[in-house]
Amino acid sequence: MRHKPLRLIVVCVFVVLLSGCWDREELQQLSIVSGMAIDKGSDKIKNRYRVTVQIINPSQVAGGQQGGKVQASPVTTLAETLRKISTKSPGELFFPHLQVLVIGEKVAKEGIEDLFDMIERDAQFRVLFPVLIARGHATAKETLEVTTSLEAIPSAKIGDALKSSEEDWGTYKSTRADQVIQGLKEGSVVVTGIKIDGERKSGNATTNMQQISPSTQLEINGMAIFKNGKLENWLEGHAARGVTWITNEMKRTVMNLNCGKKQEAIAIEISRAKSSTHVTIKHQKPVIYLTVHAEGAVLENNCSKDLGKSQVLDQLDEQLEEEIKQEVLLTVKKVQKQKSDIFNFGEQINMADKHVWKNIETSWEKDIFPQTEVHVNVQAIIRRTGMTTKSYINK
Repeated sequence: MRHKPLRLIVVCVFVVLLSGCWDREELQQLSIVSGMAIDKGSDKIKNRYRVTVQIINPSQVAGGQQGGKVQASPVTTLAETLRKISTKSPGELFFPHLQVLVIGEKVAKEGIEDLFDMIERDAQFRVLFPVLIARGHATAKETLEVTTSLEAIPSAKIGDALKSSEEDWGTYKSTRADQVIQGLKEGSVVVTGIKIDGERKSGNATTNMQQISPSTQLEINGMAIFKNGKLENWLEGHAARGVTWITNEMKRTVMNLNCGKKQEAIAIEISRAKSSTHVTIKHQKPVIYLTVHAEGAVLENNCSKDLGKSQVLDQLDEQLEEEIKQEVLLTVKKVQKQKSDIFNFGEQINMADKHVWKNIETSWEKDIFPQTEVHVNVQAIIRRTGMTTKSYINK
């Protein structure tokens, strides 16, 4: 009898805990969204945006067929999409597995601040998916429709290409939705671009995925600079890679060095990198110090230098340091010219001296940042030279 109250308490606890299935959803009743595209609508009032979602068809994916069905609808707000497109889809739209969001360049130029409120507010969205800007005349919808033989779901192919570009090439870093939202709050942010290489109309054809060399392909390309929610300009090539160096997101990349008069004759793979930012205050003005540490290995040597000699490796180390330094400085100068603090240096100044930051905060990006002194220090070392030290090329 004395254990009866305890048993009653245990039963009550289990009753509460075992009631967790009240909001369950059957898989066959859901339309799993893998990709979403946002383009400019027909007007600025009732149809501001045209939203497209790509829905996974599990049976087609399992059969090796193209498994992404696209549904589109003109809307004024993104919340409307959840209702309008549901009239065309076989089940309730399910967004937790969203793999990529593509935004048209026309929308990006007009402003993207209104697009992310619902994404941040709605618990269905996990804000860890990457965001890309569709470049040129191609719409975000067309980008999401390009078929490929390597991946049954086009949006998954975009996500894989972005991940591969970030990890193997290092030029274009991935920007997640939560990072875009934070950047919009702070004023400036960079977002990776994507473009269609080839005929836009043939990208959606089944024949495109049946060709050995598809006539239409997708390419990760450029970094879009956003200021006050609007696309201002693009960073290309080395300037885009400088963003990855500065933000300490460099995983791997290849740097080409000159060998005498022979341009880009030596290829160095960067296998490890670390970057840091330090701010000091001099005469009530901020001075920014960027430090980059990099380690690499020789992948290719198309000149007669003997890599077995320590003085030759020391020279290559210095060349590599200078190449990285110039890339970083190129990026800094371009964003200073755009008056966009995409690296959030302002927060570093605030941490260094709150009083100074309070005085310059309102004029930081417009007046102070473009004139701010930035110093770059690079320490690079080549750890390995491969299976041979001297190339068979003697000229």
